[in-house]
Amino acid sequence: MKKLVFLALIVATCISVYAFKVAGHEDPCPNEGKPNPKKGKSAVLKPREKNVNKHKNRQSIPGDADYDKTVTIEKMYDSKDDSIWNEENAASITGYVFRAVDNNMESCNCYTEDKTKYSTNIYLSPTPIEKNTRTADCIVAVIMPYSRTINKDWTADYVNEKLVGKRITVSGWLIYDIDHSVGSIMTNSNGTQPERRTIWGICPMTDLKVAQ
Repeated sequence: MKKLVFLALIVATCISVYAFKVAGHEDPCPNEGKPNPKKGKSAVLKPREKNVNKHKNRQSIPGDADYDKTVTIEKMYDSKDDSIWNEENAASITGYVFRAVDNNMESCNCYTEDKTKYSTNIYLSPTPIEKNTRTADCIVAVIMPYSRTINKDWTADYVNEKLVGKRITVSGWLIYDIDHSVGSIMTNSNGTQPERRTIWGICPMTDLKVAQ
């Protein structure tokens, strides 16, 4: 009888663990993120990758004292030195909306399949949008999942439907996103498929206003 009770407890425990995992609570994503599981159990993130993820996953709104007032979109446009600013500071930049694009699985969201955990890039041009404008001419401000807890309307659809071509000011934490070094003109001028001007940007975005 005792064996049956013991077996029943084991079965009940296994079912509870399985249900817990199915509910999506099995393994919380740490701020430092996780490597791509498709690369195997031996895959690891480099210290600098972990540091970038920690900055991407910040969950706080900058205070007035956090802002570096020297940062402008024009200065960011020609920036490639990681020491020019401090990622512990915040900034506000003003530019013209080119487009917004949803991201996918990344190490910062632990390669989850939960699309609510994905980020969105807003591409901002220092100059008015023209027919020849490219994402490679733009600075990136990132709407992280935390950003959408501030304003649920901050989505790619909203930006693309309401803000394209408009001059806006975005605010948030500074980031030097080495994950995109290959696709940045300022860090890889010989790249064949540039997708941004610089890896300096705003992430997470914590404020957005249409500029007057």
